[in-house]
Amino acid sequence: MDSVQPKRKLLVADDDEAIQICMEDISRQEGWDIVFARDGEEALALINSDDPVLIVLDQRMPKMTGEEVLLSMQAQGREIPVILISAEKDLTRMRRFPSIIRVLTKPFDLDDFIYLVNTELTKSV
Repeated sequence: MDSVQPKRKLLVADDDEAIQICMEDISRQEGWDIVFARDGEEALALINSDDPVLIVLDQRMPKMTGEEVLLSMQAQGREIPVILISAEKDLTRMRRFPSIIRVLTKPFDLDDFIYLVNTELTKSV
């Protein structure tokens, strides 16, 4: 009998509906346990209630930017790996957040993204 690995939760915080639809399709194909936030405030609430193991965070969102979400997480002592996605080209100021494991500039390569997420989600518990 195969032992079933528990699904590890992925939070995608992005207000772009096309990105959410794309991520939902990918999550079904890859078997990811995924929750969505449409803005920074909702992202923070889900971080605290759903305890994701990985966050895909858009820099520009309503209510709170990705940077503001990261500042709030830092203030709470939350150390969750983050893949930051952004249309901005210069994000050098974001280097101060050690939780960012990768910055992807839109548009990004989906195969690279899937590999990156799968690598993070399969790390030992």
